[in-house]
Amino acid sequence: MVSVEYVVELTRRLIRINSENPPGREFDAASFVADELAKIGMKTVVDRFEDSRANVIGVYGEENIHPSIMLNTHLDTVPVGDRERWSFPPFSGEVRDGRIYGRGAVDAKGILASFLGALKELADKDWPIRGRVVLAAVADEEVEGKGTKKLVAAGLRTDYAIVGEPTSLNVCTAHKGRVVVQVDFHGRSAHASTPSKGKNAIYYASEFIRRIQKTKFTEKHELLGHPTCTVTLIKGGVKDNVIPDKCTVTLDLRILPSMKLNQVLKKIGRLIEKDTHKKDYHIRIVNYISPAETSSSDALVRIALKTINEITGKKTRVRGFPATCDMSFLVNQARIPTIILGPGKIGDAHIIDESINVIELVDASKIYLKILEKILS
Repeated sequence: MVSVEYVVELTRRLIRINSENPPGREFDAASFVADELAKIGMKTVVDRFEDSRANVIGVYGEENIHPSIMLNTHLDTVPVGDRERWSFPPFSGEVRDGRIYGRGAVDAKGILASFLGALKELADKDWPIRGRVVLAAVADEEVEGKGTKKLVAAGLRTDYAIVGEPTSLNVCTAHKGRVVVQVDFHGRSAHASTPSKGKNAIYYASEFIRRIQKTKFTEKHELLGHPTCTVTLIKGGVKDNVIPDKCTVTLDLRILPSMKLNQVLKKIGRLIEKDTHKKDYHIRIVNYISPAETSSSDALVRIALKTINEITGKKTRVRGFPATCDMSFLVNQARIPTIILGPGKIGDAHIIDESINVIELVDASKIYLKILEKILS
């Protein structure tokens, strides 16, 4: 049986290691996980990069042996924010009323502990499996996905993969892509007392923002719904008595697997030209993580759905994951059939007093264990 004490204590210890991103400081957490993997008999490598960044990879089974499966989740967390607003110190791993509190509790250190709990149980049973299992605890999922990108570029491949993210123990087979776009609007500076002599770039940007608010996407995905586009940052002006000659608007777009990036950018361009009557602008992509999807009929999907029902008694169906994650690189670059599956609610991630339910953590570990046994039997 999966050890409740092991999963809970491991979650607490992981939370106590600060791995906020930015700035990106996963090395200490990677070293800690490497020690745990070595204790249970997995071949372990810590891949350090950019001074304090690191992935840790644990492997049981020989290379090129099939079947094989990867458990992938991340070491980094979003920043804590204002510590004074937390009910408990954010790196304490406080346990209250059946929940563990702290930054990373649900996203995704608790999930990593659940993975490790399943692997420890396999080790305690003297690894009654064939094939190969890989644990990849990676850096930088919260920003650019550098960790998983690095593993994929190095040639790491398995037959299946589970990405550990908070899905409330539902199987997610698709997620939207994320495009961060910046649009620079250019005007002409002038003294604020004679605004007619200038061209106010903030006004151009404002017209564009109003049109973005009214824009509706007709595209729809069965699991993911409609795409979204929202303004998240605006920066303009140099002084309170100068007509601004530049204003930059940052957009967060979440696009569907059926959508092409160039078509999205063309649509933004048409919105600008239609509303501002000016073509003095520049669009650039700041970050792009493509959407991803695995067939709902894939063997891993069927096994995961059945296992969840066996462990929890809950009948579930495939769903879409509302955020973007490292599934993108595993599906699109490595061509690995991948699901997203983990304990905790996505709404509990990135918030003050982040927390996760202990029972759900342990159920997740039992589910991972049984999936591994079925895939690698």
